[in-house]
Amino acid sequence: MDNFAPNRFVDGQPMLLAGLRRRHEFGAMDTGIPKQWQDFHALGAISGRIGPNFYGVICGADATGCEYMCGVEVASLSELPVGMGKLHVPAQRYAVFVHDDHVSTLRHTWQQIFDWLPTSGFVSAQTPDFEVYGPEYDTTSGTGGTEVWIGVLPRDAG
Repeated sequence: MDNFAPNRFVDGQPMLLAGLRRRHEFGAMDTGIPKQWQDFHALGAISGRIGPNFYGVICGADATGCEYMCGVEVASLSELPVGMGKLHVPAQRYAVFVHDDHVSTLRHTWQQIFDWLPTSGFVSAQTPDFEVYGPEYDTTSGTGGTEVWIGVLPRDAG
């Protein structure tokens, strides 16, 4: 897509996230990640939650797959139950992309971002990238209120 570009850039603040972390092979993500979200919501309320957003975080990737975390922002990581996934997201400059379509097509938006990045004048900041599911996100319809945040640095600073 020739006109594909971020909707905006944001200087993100540090966050502490808690949730459910799992590794997924790229070929199984279309079924594995929705199942992970079901399991995450079955956990119930997470103690110390801040704000209404849910986060889908790429915690690390290699040639065959990635670790993905379904989570929420929390005030502290110290009082979470044993086995709960924990993640510190540092302050970072982000390119933010709005995803207006059904959540099942989110992979297409990620691919467009990966295609955009090499020609953008930016490089990956090598920090966690994530999906933000805001209060407008409708879990019944799978639409609305979804953004993808990619940590970026100017290419000459990378």
